Amino acid sequence: MWRKASAAALLALAVGYFYLGGSELPEQILTYIGLPNIQTPPESQKGLEQVVSSAWETLITLPTRQWSRVAVGVNACVDVVVSGVGLLQALAVDPGSGLNHEVLHSKEDLKEAFIHYMERGAAAERFFSDSEVFQRIARAAAEYPGAKLYVGGNAALIAQKLATYPDLVVQYHVHTSVVNS
Repeated sequence: MWRKASAAALLALAVGYFYLGGSELPEQILTYIGLPNIQTPPESQKGLEQVVSSAWETLITLPTRQWSRVAVGVNACVDVVVSGVGLLQALAVDPGSGLNHEVLHSKEDLKEAFIHYMERGAAAERFFSDSEVFQRIARAAAEYPGAKLYVGGNAALIAQKLATYPDLVVQYHVHTSVVNS
């Protein structure tokens, strides 16, 4: 899927480049890639965004199988920001070496992942498999002196940003249906 999307993006940019550059693309190439014969309008009429948008519209095709249902999910959370070293000390975790864990199962895994990524100056998000241990760590973080709480989750951050626009009007439609089983 990503390979096709990358190819489509590259093709859209190339078409936009040639289109804006005024180069004459041979009609056979346009026919081969399924684009209509494009006549270059004056520069004042079309911007780069319109050219790229038109190229995307030409390249994007409807799926052969139409959806009968679509589910949309949103997330929101509270991010707790604390000193990582301080939190590990509060959890009474001894210093050690770093190790990348795809899934965290314990305080030791948290410590090793923290050290692994801090040595590289990077950040990471990991799933914590043990909910009880996770809750203890989250509680310790929230109670840590100087802990700061922030709204987290992309949907919540977007909503928070949109709420700063005083003239924004939100329109929504809720459709529910009952399906007999």
